[in-house]
Amino acid sequence: MVLDGFTMNKNMIIAIVAVAAIAVVGVSAFVFLGGNHSSSEDYAATYTSDISTDSSKTYAAVDTPMRVFGNVNGDMYLNEADVTALKALIDAGTWNSSTQPLADTNLDGVLDQKDVDRLNKFIKGEKTTMAYLDWNNKAATAPYPLTDYLGSNYGIYTEFSTGLDMGIILGIYNKFTYMANGDIGPSDLDTAMYPDAGNIKQVSIKTPGLEALYSGKVRVMMGDPKFLGGYVADAESLGFTVIKLPENRFINDIGCGDTLVTMGALCNAQDKTKAYIDFCDKVEAKILAANAAVSTPLSYVIPYTAPGYLPEIYVDGRGTGTMVTSDVETVDMLPVTSKMSTTAIDGFDKVDAESIVALDPDTFIVSMFGYSSSKSYTVDQIKKVFTDFVELGFDASTAGTNDRVFAMPFENCSLAGIACVLVLGSMLYPSEINADEAWALMNEYYHTFTNFDDSKDVKDSKFAPLSYAALKS
Repeated sequence: MVLDGFTMNKNMIIAIVAVAAIAVVGVSAFVFLGGNHSSSEDYAATYTSDISTDSSKTYAAVDTPMRVFGNVNGDMYLNEADVTALKALIDAGTWNSSTQPLADTNLDGVLDQKDVDRLNKFIKGEKTTMAYLDWNNKAATAPYPLTDYLGSNYGIYTEFSTGLDMGIILGIYNKFTYMANGDIGPSDLDTAMYPDAGNIKQVSIKTPGLEALYSGKVRVMMGDPKFLGGYVADAESLGFTVIKLPENRFINDIGCGDTLVTMGALCNAQDKTKAYIDFCDKVEAKILAANAAVSTPLSYVIPYTAPGYLPEIYVDGRGTGTMVTSDVETVDMLPVTSKMSTTAIDGFDKVDAESIVALDPDTFIVSMFGYSSSKSYTVDQIKKVFTDFVELGFDASTAGTNDRVFAMPFENCSLAGIACVLVLGSMLYPSEINADEAWALMNEYYHTFTNFDDSKDVKDSKFAPLSYAALKS
């Protein structure tokens, strides 16, 4: 199957983690899912883990997005099939802890009835502790089920809206508290996509700060590793449970698709995530077919822009570290190769237009910083930012003269990327990917998994991929 938050090596889909966001401003935030913070029945407020973890131990990467201990058979779900597989391993005495780490449901180093009992608690939705593999492939724990608390982080629309997008799918959208140290908050979001966004509770990360938030019985936070990482130690020292699963970046090949599927287990909401998984399966066949049909992949470079940023331009490559932006991972599902891998420019950096044009890829895929989720920008304004960007010299490039300059909103580099990338693919390879089918699937995604108006066509929205050739004509 394919998930956004997963990438393809051209012959198979490989599970990877993360959420797409590039930080271009010094804005950070957390979203805490809280419900009634004063309730004495809030499980996370009274939770104490009964599973011991070894922070020095790093596990081998697993090839499933369902990263919880108890996923014995390595598929996308926790169910009776895992109980059957676990009992078979116990009876046969053939468990290999190196290749089957997730079978050890209670992390005690042995498989026995205690593992079966805990797994049955998961399936029944009973309160207990659940362990999972975090973004560093280390074991971490959380209160189960996580029905009252979830986190997202920092500030320019997509980075915050990705958490809300997960909340919509998981059925917990209405339980957020937004914690920020910047000026952009929920009130900036488009209420057509995020109803009542202006009334989402917002507090400062500095005042009242982590201590006051903890006193208010908020106990669990979650967010992107780039900015959440600076707060993990302080938060954990106060007693917070930090869910170390990424939202807007890939880290160690773990992305937002992996996070959503794993959160489906942690929140006991697998019935909600199943629909997303089933949708991804439908898209996978078309992406695989396109990869098989294309003999010479196009090279690409991803530059970035946003309203008010020009003439400043940013560019993104695969980089050499463990953290990669999900724009790259999303685009790499298609039969393309990154031109950045052969240049001196490495990673996400500010670069002048002339230097980017000189890279001379077959196509430029412009990532529009996440302003499509903002109520402040219209479709025409988004289009103008794109055309102004291209006319800095990209229109005269090899890609420009061959009508291969496209734009993809940031929002489509996170959970929605699995649908958007097919439309982008139909623009790059019109003979291999049917455009009508691609647009139909993108509409299905937005009408099923978001609050996008069912009576409208996503093709006419701020979330649609753009072709410079179409706009200039």
